[in-house]
Amino acid sequence: MKGPGYFMAVFGTPEPPDKDSVDSGRFFLGQRGADTPGERGDLMLLVHSADDDRFMTATGVGVILTKTGGFIFYRYLPFSSPIPGSRLEEAFDKNDANTLKGIRPNSYWLFDLSGESFRNAAGGSSVDWAKAGGRE
Repeated sequence: MKGPGYFMAVFGTPEPPDKDSVDSGRFFLGQRGADTPGERGDLMLLVHSADDDRFMTATGVGVILTKTGGFIFYRYLPFSSPIPGSRLEEAFDKNDANTLKGIRPNSYWLFDLSGESFRNAAGGSSVDWAKAGGRE
């Protein structure tokens, strides 16, 4: 049995109807579409890139439920305490840390993340089950 894939989904300022907030349970794929990696059960570290007080903060995990040509739908599992960008950079391996440094404010972006980086960043974080949501 294959383990899950790991990704980092970066969310800028929400701009409906396509670009949603982290807690929406939906990530806009844009031009990449259905050929974007990610399958049911894969995990996404959900990060804000909006140019505000949460810039580059991981606020939770998304468990991928399904993918269409335009969106990834996921179950939103918010952290009890968000992970600041400085901690992400320390937790990520060299390749993932370099990718993190290249993220611009207010962008929407999805990239592969090593399992090691994901576990180092999210390990020890607890989920706020009262706020969990997303697409069922």
